[in-house]
Amino acid sequence: MTLTLIGTGVAFDLTISAIEALQSCDEAYIETYTNPIEQKKIASLEKTINKKIKTLAREHLESSFLIEKAKSSNVCILASGDPLTATTHITLVIEAKQKKIPVKTIHNSSIYSVAPARAGLQIYRFGKTASLVNPRPNYKPTSSLEIIRQNLARDAHTLVLLDTEPKPMEAKEALDMLGEFEKAVVLSRVGHEEEKISFGTIAKLKTHDLGTPPFAIIIPAKLHAVEQEYLESIQS
Repeated sequence: MTLTLIGTGVAFDLTISAIEALQSCDEAYIETYTNPIEQKKIASLEKTINKKIKTLAREHLESSFLIEKAKSSNVCILASGDPLTATTHITLVIEAKQKKIPVKTIHNSSIYSVAPARAGLQIYRFGKTASLVNPRPNYKPTSSLEIIRQNLARDAHTLVLLDTEPKPMEAKEALDMLGEFEKAVVLSRVGHEEEKISFGTIAKLKTHDLGTPPFAIIIPAKLHAVEQEYLESIQS
């Protein structure tokens, strides 16, 4: 019996290997809490593979639920982006191997590679990734801002991921939190047909239509001439 982790990519573009694995597995699950997926896309995939895909609650993904299933069945779990960019999924692989359950991973595109590429920024110039969380009572972490400050001090760009719970964070709300920095690249629905990429000062960006969630933001360090030229050429 086997546990197969399948990446759906940044725009729910599955590979041929992923389709074949889903068609041959006994049970298929999808997690959507890290990146909400439109139900019509899931329904279309179900039609293609001729199989029901069950939505997996976060508590089940972070428990031994899938491991127990994989002891007697071939199980596939669909995850947004690349399946091994989230710590939870790494933990799942470790536990499966401890239980002697074979694990197969079908990789796909990730926001970590696609966002820098679509923004025309050199990926080797990126520092640590920062995450912004939705406001919660008595909880206002500042570690993400410190990561960006440290990256800028090293002349490194910063990819900023935005919280998706209880709902995806809006870009302008994120820009409010990032107001101490000068410029930003805002990427809306990267990889989708309605993708929108905006670049400029944070003050100016807040007055523009930046698109719809999910968003990612890049706080750039000093731009190389080619990076600057590319960003100015792709304004949508």
